[in-house]
Amino acid sequence: MCEAEQHDHRSPSRRGILRWGAAAVPAAAGLSALALPTQAATATPAVTGGGAYYEAARGDTLRGIASRFLGSERRWTELYRLNQQVLDKSGEPRTGQRLALPESPDGAATRTFAPLPATAKPLPVPPEGYRLDRIGDAFYAVTAGGTQAAFLVTGAGVVVIDAPPSLAEALPAAIRRVTGRKVTHLVYSHDHADHTAGASAFGDVVRIAHTATAERIRTAKDPGRPMPTVTFDDRYRLDLGGQRLLLSYPGANHEAGNILIHAPRQRAAMMVDLVMPGWAPFRAWGTADSVPGVLRAHDQLARMDLDTYIGGHVHRLGTKEDIEVSREFVRDLWNATGKAVAATDMAPYFGKVEPGNNWAGFDLYLQAVADKVEPVMYRKWLGRLGAVDVFTRENALTVALSHIVDAPRDL
Repeated sequence: MCEAEQHDHRSPSRRGILRWGAAAVPAAAGLSALALPTQAATATPAVTGGGAYYEAARGDTLRGIASRFLGSERRWTELYRLNQQVLDKSGEPRTGQRLALPESPDGAATRTFAPLPATAKPLPVPPEGYRLDRIGDAFYAVTAGGTQAAFLVTGAGVVVIDAPPSLAEALPAAIRRVTGRKVTHLVYSHDHADHTAGASAFGDVVRIAHTATAERIRTAKDPGRPMPTVTFDDRYRLDLGGQRLLLSYPGANHEAGNILIHAPRQRAAMMVDLVMPGWAPFRAWGTADSVPGVLRAHDQLARMDLDTYIGGHVHRLGTKEDIEVSREFVRDLWNATGKAVAATDMAPYFGKVEPGNNWAGFDLYLQAVADKVEPVMYRKWLGRLGAVDVFTRENALTVALSHIVDAPRDL
């Protein structure tokens, strides 16, 4: 595979108030920059030339320290991330232990994040403004700004897989860079606009999609996503100009209609928004239609004999190992959450709220489940995948609900 340079994003795409933990500038104002709460505390942080720290007192927990000095007990994960090398197996501080406190230019009220591991970092942006990877014979992936599409060059024309609006310039430019042949076919991986809303730019071509994707596109009435002209339910084989793509549907997963696209000659596969090479899953698993389906699709990908994987997002292509690592993560999250659901009695949480406020009681219960899941996941996965500390708690809430309402028996 021919490697090219890749788009570089050193600052987060989320709200400007968020900062990368590794890049945060130490607070110059010392203790005042910690924005300590006004309520009384048994101890206060100290500042040295090496940064702010707190000396743990008897009975201190990371959640309690985070609540007093960082404004929210849920920021305990930042304390854990900074101090995990010195904490014992319990994950809690010992009396007298010195704990580093997170710092950012905007003070303690600003959330900080774990640095990205090397496998999740973007590469420098090339002059063209996008990364072009050749995969075997005549198959290409285009990456820019954390989004990916692909195309297959055949003797009878070009088959484009997805048309993200964010690649409206990069994708056609990459195709022209490789071949003078026209685009004749477009495959929709699924209906989500961030991957398909640029499809109309390719004009009158054969558009292929799963029937569920076609129905969702019809309902959306988005002129950027023209209706598919060819649909299928289970499998579809596209033979064109000496090349082949095998399309299959493993069942609802990230989205109903989200398909697996296999290029057997190139030993490559594309399945969008499922495995994010080098990264933990996005919020709510990208609004997954079926959490159990996400796990089952991972299983199907893991059984394939592949060299290259295209996930539709982040900064690089994946490998068989990336699929296995992602599968291990989602299985760990599923299993840890299942154990927490089984170990947490729901009734006491309904007793803490106004009678009849079922939503509030259930939320307290789910938060208690997530409290049990987070330490398990962070101890194993922080530093191994990117952004484990960003959405894992929210994903634990999603998975907990799936355990309760989907309740699959095959996982």
